[in-house]
Amino acid sequence: MLVRDGRIVADPWTLVEDGPARPGVIAPFDAWKRSPQGAGVWVDGDRDVEELVPEILEAPVVAVRFPAYADGRGLTFGALLRGRYGFRGELRAWGDVLADLTEYMHRCGFNAYQLPDRRQAEVAIACMARMSDHYQASATEPLPAFRREAFAT
Repeated sequence: MLVRDGRIVADPWTLVEDGPARPGVIAPFDAWKRSPQGAGVWVDGDRDVEELVPEILEAPVVAVRFPAYADGRGLTFGALLRGRYGFRGELRAWGDVLADLTEYMHRCGFNAYQLPDRRQAEVAIACMARMSDHYQASATEPLPAFRREAFAT
């Protein structure tokens, strides 16, 4: 079940763990690099984002695989891709994605989450809606709260 931008949506992409890249498919990075036109790309969260830039910035969707919920390297990958390199496409989390961690993923720049079922998708949406403001800066809000307050007055 795909949650994108806070809503459950039909997934227009087919993610393949092995195979060639082609339009409408999210393919592994090495296959995508050989034929990127119209295809999305997936990478493991432990990849070094600097090794993949600038090519990966052209992808319409980048899916980051989380091998285990306790492995936060994909969060760093997403935050760097959005914050440092300005990626504007869909940034999707897939693999061992837990609904209650999607709020943290969102703060790191992810806007799409592949979840196992509708119930988990609904929980993810509720978790992301629960917190409306944060003190710390993030990929989605570059200014910390005290700076936002200073600019508001």
